[in-house]
This record gives sequence, C-alpha cells and structure tokens, in this order.
Amino acid sequence: MTEEKTIQVENRFCTIVISDEAEALLAAAAAGRASVGLWRPGGEDLPGTAYLAEPEAAGDPVFLERVARRVLGLPWVIAQTDRLRIREFTEQDWRQVPADECQEEADQVFCRPELLRAYIRSQYRFYEYGIWAVEERDTGRLAGKAGVTNPQGLPEGETAVLELGYHIFRPYRRRGFGTEACRAIEAYVREEMPCRVCAKIDASNEASIRTALSCGLQFTGQIYSEAGRRMCLYAGNWTAR
Repeated sequence: MTEEKTIQVENRFCTIVISDEAEALLAAAAAGRASVGLWRPGGEDLPGTAYLAEPEAAGDPVFLERVARRVLGLPWVIAQTDRLRIREFTEQDWRQVPADECQEEADQVFCRPELLRAYIRSQYRFYEYGIWAVEERDTGRLAGKAGVTNPQGLPEGETAVLELGYHIFRPYRRRGFGTEACRAIEAYVREEMPCRVCAKIDASNEASIRTALSCGLQFTGQIYSEAGRRMCLYAGNWTAR
C-alpha cells in the first residue's frame, strides 16, 4: 500500500509518501521526497526512509507535521504557553543570544553559527529532544533556553533518564519565564517520554532551585562537580501517560 499526504506548515506545503513497500520508499528517497514507512510485525525491511510508524500512528496529523517540518527545515514546536513558545533552535537563533550569555563553554553551541548548525542536525534529528529555544510569543524574541538532555555525572544507581536544564537570559528574568517553560516541558515529557527527569543545580543558585521546586521536583541528594562545586539533585516522577 502506498499513499501520499500533503501537509501545510506555516504556509508551506510538503507531500509525504506513506508506504509499506520498499520500492516506493527507495524511489521517494531517490527523488528527495519525504516518506514514512509503515511498519508491520513480520513485514519486509523498509530502507530509504528516516521514519517508521505503525499504520495508526502514520496517520496522526501531529506526527506528519513533524516529518514535514524536518523536510522543510522548520523547527518543531514543543509547547506553547500564554507567554512563551518552546521550540527547536534554528540556525539563525545565534544572532539573538546576548553576548554576555556566551561566556561558559557549554553556551558556545548556541552562540556560534557553525556549532548551532551541527547541534540542530545531530541532536534533534537523532534524539528528537535536546535544549530548546524559549521564545516570547508577543515579540518573537529569544528569552532563553530550556530542555532535556542525557544526564552526566549522576550517582550510581540513579534511575533518571533525562536531565532538565533551563536558563533565562538576564533581560527576561524575574518574570516567571523559567517556571512557565519548565512546566510546559514537564507536560511534554509526560506525554512523549516514558522516563524520570532530574535537575542538577549548583547549591548556591537559589533562583534555579526555586524553579525546580515550583515544577514539582524534589530534593534527592547532592554530589560534587569536577570543579569541586556542591550540586543539588532534584527529581520528579514524570512518566508517559
């Protein structure tokens, strides 16, 4: 079975080939077209497509919009609140990151165009999660970043799968944006990702700790970073519905 569906995203159109036939998917790939393979237990291998889905999921408009966005080079919108839009970074976003937010090595990814381009193409396409842009809806301006990543440096036996990170840029602080963004990400994680989430916060960062607590995370212990800083661990029981 092979069919085509045309998806409209932000006034642009993308036609997606949906098929359980390897030949049709290979032809779509050769023509540079978007495609989704229909996976069935015991079915044939389906090369030539980046997406496999069961028949029911392949008809989901949200899923197809995400496929179209990948092809069109448009960011996935993760969540929206009254004031914020949480979305994937785009290659142009580095221009909006304030210079004083680029001091730490980890921040360089979002401040240098070549590093941001590589991050978008590797992190989002492979994991389909990462650090996302926090955008003010009224102005379209970048207010900060937040998201979930693979944890590092956690105690042995810690069962958290993803680590929550958030950073609101200085001009947008003291407005509740951090809590608002993290709560929206919490809802997304609950819906999309069957895992626990934790936050690792410098013990002296009281504002960040308040944000974690306001999002329902609870203190679970502490560790020391390689630089000798005391880090507090907070965890929540965010699991997929």
